[in-house]
Amino acid sequence: MTTQPTPETLTELKINDALKQKVMQAYVPNDLPIMVAYVDEQGRPGMSYRGSVVVVSETQLGVWARNAEGGTVSALAKNPNVTLVYREPTPDHGRSAAVVTFRGKGRVDNSEAMRDAVYNTMPQRERDSDAEKKGVAIIVDLESITGFIPGYRLQMTK
Repeated sequence: MTTQPTPETLTELKINDALKQKVMQAYVPNDLPIMVAYVDEQGRPGMSYRGSVVVVSETQLGVWARNAEGGTVSALAKNPNVTLVYREPTPDHGRSAAVVTFRGKGRVDNSEAMRDAVYNTMPQRERDSDAEKKGVAIIVDLESITGFIPGYRLQMTK
């Protein structure tokens, strides 16, 4: 019987290289879009899968919203609270190899620098879906990251 090494528990709110790799490779090549949850203008929960989630700093995620007036964008004006969930199944689809919950405040950032940072970093197939770059960059200022990835337990809070 082999024992698994005890994973390191991370508590500082900071996206490390291992976690960054999970986010940046979630959709391409792994076909694991990240779920984004928000509260709509009527106070109802809303969710959508996004292939455009990228890491923009150690404490921020970026999401490209192709529809600048869509549900997620309009919801943020009233309630900026968002949750993003990444789940990676094991090869046999039994237990999860990784589950990460990101919580924070989302906001639209129309600066050309941030629009370029998110748009140019997301997977090509997402850029192809908005080739005219009509969408907007949503920046999520993280308040917590919880869950686990191989080698790490995540209990990070601001």
